[in-house]
Amino acid sequence: MPNWLIPDNFADILPRQARTIEKMRRDCLDLFAVHGYELIQPPLIEFVDSLLTGSGSDLDNNTFKFMDQAGGKMIGLRADMTPQAARIDAHILNRTGVSRLCYAGSCLHARPMHPLASREPIVAGVELFGASGLEADAEVMRLAVKSLRKLGINKVHIDIGHTGVLRALLDGVSLTDERVHALLRALRMKDPAALENAARDFDECTQKALQALVRYFGDKDVLDILKKELPAKPAVADALEEVRALSQMCGADETSFDFCDVHGYQYLTGITFSVHIPQYAQAVLRGGRYDGVGLAFGRSRPACGFTIYLRALAGVPCLEQPALPEAVVAAGPADPELEACVERMRGEGYIVVRLLPGERVEDVAREFCVTHELVRTPQGIELVARN
Repeated sequence: MPNWLIPDNFADILPRQARTIEKMRRDCLDLFAVHGYELIQPPLIEFVDSLLTGSGSDLDNNTFKFMDQAGGKMIGLRADMTPQAARIDAHILNRTGVSRLCYAGSCLHARPMHPLASREPIVAGVELFGASGLEADAEVMRLAVKSLRKLGINKVHIDIGHTGVLRALLDGVSLTDERVHALLRALRMKDPAALENAARDFDECTQKALQALVRYFGDKDVLDILKKELPAKPAVADALEEVRALSQMCGADETSFDFCDVHGYQYLTGITFSVHIPQYAQAVLRGGRYDGVGLAFGRSRPACGFTIYLRALAGVPCLEQPALPEAVVAAGPADPELEACVERMRGEGYIVVRLLPGERVEDVAREFCVTHELVRTPQGIELVARN
């Protein structure tokens, strides 16, 4: 095997894509900052018992783990930054009241989220701790919508669900982990046959209700249909009313409803939401409420947040790619006056490429929009526009 090959679902990020991702990262963090969210930078590696606390088996199965040779404990490479934010809020900051945190960075996945997904996603996100209720959920959802618009998605369609519906339907049902996984997989795939098999020994009312979740998803009419089709349990009614209210508060251009989107069901406790865009199969943003995750770190805190998958979003063809950065080139032999002019322009924020012997302007123009050249004339160093 050639020594330059890299593992499956990993890839280098080349200059144009790197510029796009970096601009997205900066735009997100600037937007988060003006909404009062403070930046944190947790480590890439943590002890497994901390990294996976309260996150469910999905994250456990997707985390690289190995032995720390310095201390002999099992450590992991983060697959998600949300548990780290919960640890920082509950154990380190230890604030009372509301805490708003944000982050941006790389994660590592032991398995790709889908066959074409990178196992090194680059993400940005926010977490709102210490606040419960519709107002907190709405703040986070509105910020998610604003973030995607800032990143170039002009029409944001947000898909809303609520784990409270499925939890209410399964209340009192004893299930092994294997059965839970089979049930969740059938719901995610909207597979009626698999769902029937996974719920084969449930009572008829529960089976009918689960099949209704598979059949009914889409616009706001779905909520009225499910209100009639699902058992008249207070928790179900409350969840349906919550998603109805949030659909009107979130600021999205379009909303739909899907209670089979059970991604993160093992730790999400309330509202869930995701955004899909044309020409990309997976969600580019996911979020929801996950109360109680901080309990293992000493404090049970209400929490909600979202994550944007920047690397995936940067590669979506339907999004307008940023223009090449403008640059100035300077050619010619060493010249104190020319060098001083180059450094002055760089100090003013211009990109100035000093051509090396044998290097051509056309070479630079592959990655930059060359607008001007610095040239020596009888009158001195002049900035000449390129046609």
